Amino acid sequence: MINAAVYERTIDMNAPPPTDDPTVYAEAYSTAWTNDPAGLLEFFAPSGSYTDMAMGTTYEGHDGILHFHRWMLKFAPDSVIDFYAPAVRDGVLYLEWLWSGSFEGALRLPDGALIPSNGQKFEVPGIAACRYDADGKLTSHRDFWDAAQMVAQLRAAV
Repeated sequence: MINAAVYERTIDMNAPPPTDDPTVYAEAYSTAWTNDPAGLLEFFAPSGSYTDMAMGTTYEGHDGILHFHRWMLKFAPDSVIDFYAPAVRDGVLYLEWLWSGSFEGALRLPDGALIPSNGQKFEVPGIAACRYDADGKLTSHRDFWDAAQMVAQLRAAV
């Protein structure tokens, strides 16, 4: 099991604050979500949280965020997250995003139903509503997306 404390010792402390250049921030955040879990933690305050509104789950702190990231990669090891169209103001950051990949792990829905993996490709848009502190670190990241849209894509191959 990956421990956040181990990651924190190895990461480069250079995640850009969202206010410097929101487009550069969105690109760096995309890279971190897509293939740099250690770098991802640098964007979050130690007590920051990630919430998946569609699935009704919240992950607290660096360990929780890493837990979610591991799950995401089990579900879709080739995940690509592209953040774009950033809007920043007064401690709030909004990002549009597109998540794509291949359905390689089972997906448990909020109602408990389980969709077995089938290798189907998917592409789902969403919005991230984030708050950040005076140091530019995220204190919360809430993803809003349509789970039914993903389920329809995943079941298309069944």
